[in-house]
Amino acid sequence: MFTDKHPSGGLRITDESIRPAEPKYDVQHVGERLRALRLSKGLTVNALSAISQVPPSTISKMENGRLRPSLVHAINLAMALGENLGFLVDRYRADPEDVVIVRRGNRSRIDYPEMGMALEDLNGNFHSGILEARIGVLQPGSTSGSEPMTHSGDELCHVLDGAIEYTIENQVYPLDRGDSLHFKSDQEHAWKNSHEGITTVLWIFSDGLSF
Repeated sequence: MFTDKHPSGGLRITDESIRPAEPKYDVQHVGERLRALRLSKGLTVNALSAISQVPPSTISKMENGRLRPSLVHAINLAMALGENLGFLVDRYRADPEDVVIVRRGNRSRIDYPEMGMALEDLNGNFHSGILEARIGVLQPGSTSGSEPMTHSGDELCHVLDGAIEYTIENQVYPLDRGDSLHFKSDQEHAWKNSHEGITTVLWIFSDGLSF
């Protein structure tokens, strides 16, 4: 970050300090990061597989840059490694910045066709681990999966357009355009696009782990 002194004695952010984030998703970087984290934990591929329930062959393909992790595998691996999910899902923040602008036309995007969902990153190259924000673009019939999920921290969903239905601990929460839902995400939860068309939501997660 570039700053200079303001006459009042404070810091002034110069134009050079605010740079648009660039898409960072790269399966090779993801694989390198996954291997480094696994080794730092003293885990073999088979040991990580046993903890995460991700097949050893799948982990090997990810580490060799030959396979993009599915969302389910990414969540399981991140939880097994105690790591922020962002390094597996959508970007590799090799050089995190203190001030980041993500322009509307320059969001890093990753598609999950098996879920009928696309995620657009709002954090860019900012530091991982505190808050993670995504725009979710949900196709008709899109769901979070056949099984409910849990992860640490808080989850906030705000519906920008369309409608989404959450189920949290067997309680159903329908959300329409303009509605928000905030909950502790260590509770079993699932969601589905309850709109006949595309639903767009803003997701914000705490404690690093997110999708």
